[in-house]
Amino acid sequence: MVKMPCGFVLTARRGSTYDTEYAFASSLAVASPGGRFDHPAGILLSDWQNIFHARTAPVTQWFIVALILLSVGCGSKEEPTASVVSAAPQATIQAAVVEIKTVQVPVRVEVTGQVTAIFQATLSSRIQGTIDKLLVREGTQVSKGQTLIQLDNRDVQADLARASAEVENAKAQLERMKTLYAKDAVSKQEMENATRTYKVAEANRKAVLAQFSYTVVKAPFDGIITEKKVEAGELASPGQPLLKMEDSRQLRLEATVAEGDLKSVSLGEKIPILIDALGVQSLRGTVSQILPAGDPQTHTFTVKVDLPITPGLKSGMFGRLQLDKGVTQTMLVPASVIVERGELTSVFVVGSDKIGRLRWVKVGRRLDTQIEILSGVNVGERVLLEGARGVDGALVQIVNSAASPATP
Repeated sequence: MVKMPCGFVLTARRGSTYDTEYAFASSLAVASPGGRFDHPAGILLSDWQNIFHARTAPVTQWFIVALILLSVGCGSKEEPTASVVSAAPQATIQAAVVEIKTVQVPVRVEVTGQVTAIFQATLSSRIQGTIDKLLVREGTQVSKGQTLIQLDNRDVQADLARASAEVENAKAQLERMKTLYAKDAVSKQEMENATRTYKVAEANRKAVLAQFSYTVVKAPFDGIITEKKVEAGELASPGQPLLKMEDSRQLRLEATVAEGDLKSVSLGEKIPILIDALGVQSLRGTVSQILPAGDPQTHTFTVKVDLPITPGLKSGMFGRLQLDKGVTQTMLVPASVIVERGELTSVFVVGSDKIGRLRWVKVGRRLDTQIEILSGVNVGERVLLEGARGVDGALVQIVNSAASPATP
């Protein structure tokens, strides 16, 4: 028995004939007065009876009936309802754009260096002694002649007292000899011996006074203490570094320049210097010294550039010295155009359809408030002036349009 569409049931018996039964589902079809089912195929009821009452029909007729039933189906099919999806409105921004153009910029070679103080000193003691007083710390501002360290001077004071007594004794002896020599009571030789004895005593006292002065370490110039290597109570030896100080108001950049770039530097020349710790604003330094002898291993020469007094500038900072070696053509855009995302840089390019699209670019040097673009955009294209406002795929209503900046 095989179930067919519209509720029909076909039953097959063994032999050469087939009995066909059919049962109509009342909910599927209703006979019309004209003897025709309300069916899309429009088959007469008498046609259905002739087909299903044929008990001696061959097997091929059974398959024909099955194909007819399968082809006509049962009932009409409802058309699927199409879903309507409303598209999201396109984002729109109002922004200024700038047109990419090539400009002429100088060709610059960057040379790295380190900021150092023009005046710096390592202070030590000339005699051995215990540090009695340590009067300064790192960062202490000092003036020339100010006492920084006091050593224990009791031994030197005793030597000074003995030397002073010897001087007084020699002086009194010389005065007596002068009186006796005037009366011809002593010889000239005795007079000269007394004079020499006094001079020796006086020289010895001056030597002890010098030793006494060495027990005090004073500042050689106005500056700041940058390093302290000892503490009070430690033993100071001759030549041992005790303090380091420098004049923080007079600084310079010391850089090593390759021999091929040395011709671009001359004494007294004003050159731009970039200190990374101070930001993008460059300083104007003056070349004060070019060492006459270079390094035979690296073929470089040391160039010293005096720096102006600048707040926040300190010795030990990293700096870059920029040497001009001609001019070249390149693309420059304002720094506000660039969008930084991690290690990548990009711009929003506005096409002829006024759609802003994010595009990755490769940037080069920074020249004041402008940035060089090496690749990623073409001359004549327009980019958003304020890249931070850009939205990828947004419609851009151009407020105004300008060309990229001219030569810096």
